[in-house]
Amino acid sequence: MRNASTLLVLGSAALVFLLPSPATAQSVAVDEGSFRISVDGQTVGSESFSIRRSGSGADAQIIATGEIQMEVPEGHLDLRPALQTSGGDMAVSAYQIKVSGHRQEEIYMTLGDRRFLTNIRSERGEQEREFRAAPGTLLLDTGVAHQYYFVGSRFPEGNGTVTVIVPREGRQHELRVTQVGSESVTLAGGQQVSARRLTLEGNQETRELWVDSEGRVLQVQHGDSGYVALREQAP
Repeated sequence: MRNASTLLVLGSAALVFLLPSPATAQSVAVDEGSFRISVDGQTVGSESFSIRRSGSGADAQIIATGEIQMEVPEGHLDLRPALQTSGGDMAVSAYQIKVSGHRQEEIYMTLGDRRFLTNIRSERGEQEREFRAAPGTLLLDTGVAHQYYFVGSRFPEGNGTVTVIVPREGRQHELRVTQVGSESVTLAGGQQVSARRLTLEGNQETRELWVDSEGRVLQVQHGDSGYVALREQAP
């Protein structure tokens, strides 16, 4: 099921990609930092992340990894996602996430022949799922804020439609992106930063996204769930 050049393997201390040769070239930091996570106005956790790029144009690859720790009604939740994108449109090519705490789950996703192949391992056993590999597909997993970087960067003018996969929920849908305007965001550390505000609509949900001039995420807000991820410090 898995191609050896894109297979994602979970190491003992961190998520590590087994990448083809371009990944051995020098990579540069695109963004890194942390978010404060709140639900209904109450702080419930944090997210730290790193996004790095190697190559350029059609040969570009981006690796985005993170660690999210949250206290939810069911108990403690720890998420460790690792995402690989390829090409100038930053389309997803491979993904894995390890979920631990009150829930135990591992999800691996790789790009096959016009489809994404997903393997899910949990206390309930192992199952497989397929998603359509629409051109330029992005990935926005549940509870992961830094992955919205790929939305802000894909739409510098703030308007368009893209296919999105949500692995933890087993969903794929169209996401409509609309730029609302420019405004200032007060970060968790107290700094004020100029931002573009985007509205994301899809799957009968509306989300708000604030990014800086380079597409780096400053704030993500899910109005229906009360979830807010607010950047700790300016990029």
